[in-house]
Amino acid sequence: MEAREIMNRDVITVAPEMTVEEATNVLLRYRIHGAPVVGVDGQLIGMVSFVDLAKRTGDTVGQVMVSDPVCADEDTPVEELAAMMLEEVVRRVPITSGGRVVGIVSASDIVQLFLNLHEQPRQAPEPASAGRRESARRRER
Repeated sequence: MEAREIMNRDVITVAPEMTVEEATNVLLRYRIHGAPVVGVDGQLIGMVSFVDLAKRTGDTVGQVMVSDPVCADEDTPVEELAAMMLEEVVRRVPITSGGRVVGIVSASDIVQLFLNLHEQPRQAPEPASAGRRESARRRER
């Protein structure tokens, strides 16, 4: 399975010239913990999270963002994305095409995929009127 199959295509981004307060409000409004930072040309230039923003109120996103963020292509295998997240200690990876953000995969997206793939089909319980167990029938004789 590849990144394109699980990525969220509705990516909330922030601009490097935004203030820390403005970016914090964007994250709060959309209930996300981090976002890609894109330039005026739409190119990925960084990532920012609540942790980054909490360190430096009063500054701009460009001053607190992680420049040179971990990113991947749409055809990156999900297993590789998971390994990148663990190795780089990040919770989200922007998916890019030609340097532009086209999606994002979070750790929770990968956990959800894992749960969906490994869920065992559940059997419905046997209805009470369907009959008695064999041991119950033996006792009646």
